[in-house]
Amino acid sequence: MVALAPASPPPLRPGAVVHGPGSEHIDALLDRFTAELKRRGFRVGGLVQRNYGSGDDCADQMDLVDVATGRAFGISQHLGRESQACRVDPRGVAEASQALRRAVAERADLIVVNKFAGLEAHGEGLSDEMLSAISEGIPLLTSVGSRYINEWQSFAGGYADLLTPDAESLWRWWGPHRLYEDLLLGVEDAEVRRVVIGAKWILVETTAGSIGLAARPSGSAGAAVPAPESWAGWSLKALAEPAARGWDALGIAIGVAALNAHYNHVGQTGPAVNGLDQHAEAEGRVVVVGGFPQIRERLPRAQVIEIDPRPGEYPEPACDWLLPGAEAVVTTASALANRTLPRLLSASRGARVTLVGPGTPLTPRLFDYGIETLSGFVAENVPALVEAILGGASSKQFHCHGRFVTLSRG
Repeated sequence: MVALAPASPPPLRPGAVVHGPGSEHIDALLDRFTAELKRRGFRVGGLVQRNYGSGDDCADQMDLVDVATGRAFGISQHLGRESQACRVDPRGVAEASQALRRAVAERADLIVVNKFAGLEAHGEGLSDEMLSAISEGIPLLTSVGSRYINEWQSFAGGYADLLTPDAESLWRWWGPHRLYEDLLLGVEDAEVRRVVIGAKWILVETTAGSIGLAARPSGSAGAAVPAPESWAGWSLKALAEPAARGWDALGIAIGVAALNAHYNHVGQTGPAVNGLDQHAEAEGRVVVVGGFPQIRERLPRAQVIEIDPRPGEYPEPACDWLLPGAEAVVTTASALANRTLPRLLSASRGARVTLVGPGTPLTPRLFDYGIETLSGFVAENVPALVEAILGGASSKQFHCHGRFVTLSRG
């Protein structure tokens, strides 16, 4: 049997933020975006520009800053007050290029280059390093002034994405497939006490008492289930890894439960409202992905999509037809475990999206990927919850052993 390669996000086309005259706000945008990715644990390399003095592209002092190390490279060339030429010092740019070569060699998760400008348009500056990153398939993010768009398109061979100068556009380019790695990077390691696998739900418990849940995939009913204690001593992060990189359905679901053991801790707070009620007042089209109990009572006008549709429900292929243009979308947290969530988020662009269910990770990390509201579960009575899951309880039957928490993007 041929071994499957680990799950990995699809390749990204080089991204270029397009702007008009002046680029100081673009420099700040790229700086904030790369800093946030670094904070979350992604390996980011490359250069951002920081100007000091006047606010134009030829400020009194211009530095290229290595985002991996914080080292600053001066690129100002002092030509005198009467000079009309841009004062970028090619020697400073050449020295800074070492940050890009190192990022390529280390295969960073993202390489950022402050801009594709006059030097690069003529095959100089950082052009060689940018081409090296592209040829290696490493995601590359830069900016380009409107006067150089034709040169950029020629440089990238037409294989590039032009982005608007806002954070939402950058996150959309980064893509919802990367939310899995993002969730994994946020997990602080802990020791696993047990993994309880019932007929319908999976529970992961750490030795610190943190609990995470995920729905058991329907196709795993015949799989052999080890004793709950057989996972004792495992690393929580190692148990969660298949959620980001595996293909086995049961392993992914256990991984999602492990993620939730970190994020859905007992200290998690938020309104105890049902996520299905978030869009009750929506005037436009509401689409629900998943067969939630009492959905007709809560959202009578909703168009419901199910893998195994009942009368009045749409089949799964209807996602590509109904989600675009919807005002609001509610999707089951099972979409995270079965790996359809990135597709659903891409199709729901512009909609108010709510992720609902006990398997929902309660973390603001998901907001930047196009989710507005998270409605998940925090366990409280652990012994009763374990007994219920081992007894094959449905989510409705074990709700009394914890509380729902809803987080919304501010």
